[in-house]
Order: sequence, then C-alpha cells, then structure tokens
Amino acid sequence: MAATPATSRSQFGAGELFLADSRLAFAVLNVARVRILQRLFGISPQQANLLTFVMAVTAGHTAAKTAGRVVSAPLRISGMDVAMGGFLAREGAVGVAGPSAGEISPFATLVTIGLAGGLAIPALRRLSHTLRATERRVRTLRERQYSNARQAMAAALARSGNAGG
Repeated sequence: MAATPATSRSQFGAGELFLADSRLAFAVLNVARVRILQRLFGISPQQANLLTFVMAVTAGHTAAKTAGRVVSAPLRISGMDVAMGGFLAREGAVGVAGPSAGEISPFATLVTIGLAGGLAIPALRRLSHTLRATERRVRTLRERQYSNARQAMAAALARSGNAGG
C-alpha cells in the first residue's frame, strides 16, 4: 500500500489533535496500569480498577499528611539571617555603584531586579523560541500522522464497503 501524501496543513485541527493525543495517551497508560497490576498482584482486569481505587485513596491520604507536615515545618532561617543577607546585598550593590547610590532608598532592590532581569530575560526568550519551534514541529508531525491515518481508514472503509456491495 502506497503512502498517501500529507498536506502541510490538514483539516485536522488543534482541538481534535489534543483529544486524539490525550485519548491515545490515556489508553496506553490504562493498558500499562492493568498489565502491571496483573503481574504484581495476579489479579484479573476487572479487579484492577478496584485495586487502583484502593491504592489511590491510600496514597492520597498519605500525600495529604505529608503535605501538611511540609507546610507546617518551621524554616531554619532566623530573622537575623534575613537581616544580615539583606544588609550584605545592599552594601554590595552600593559598593559597586559608588557612595552616592546609598542615598537612594530602594537602590539595592532596583539593582537586584535589574540584574535578575538582565540575566533571565535573554534565557527566557531563547527558551520560548525553542519551545515554540519544537511545538510547531511536533504538531505538524502529529497532524500528518493523523491525517494519513484518517485517509487510510477512509480508504479501508471505502474498500470494505465496495467489497460487500
């Protein structure tokens, strides 16, 4: 069977692509879940759902207790540590900029924001450009795959309809 040529942009939209991808991913994860539970516990596929529910309830309770402990845990940083860190940051910024910069009250904050922005913004731009290019490439590939699969299914259905009539 010859491969059908794919158009650069098919009629397969982003919404349909997302639904098809998510259904496929959930189907694969479901089959993997059932097979793992069958191998580990020797249960039937019908019992896998009940065991999954019991395990989820147990894990959910444990996760909630752990999250509660993490949130209520005291920080090991004292107020004196925070004050010393702030003072050192301010004095370091004033030392770099000169003594007249110390007269501006939010100077250290402005310098910190400027440094963080100067370092982070170019990296974030490169990252977003790379992510956009990758997403476009993956979307085009998936649209072609689904378009080819849809055309193959339509051709197979047309052949089976013609063979039966």
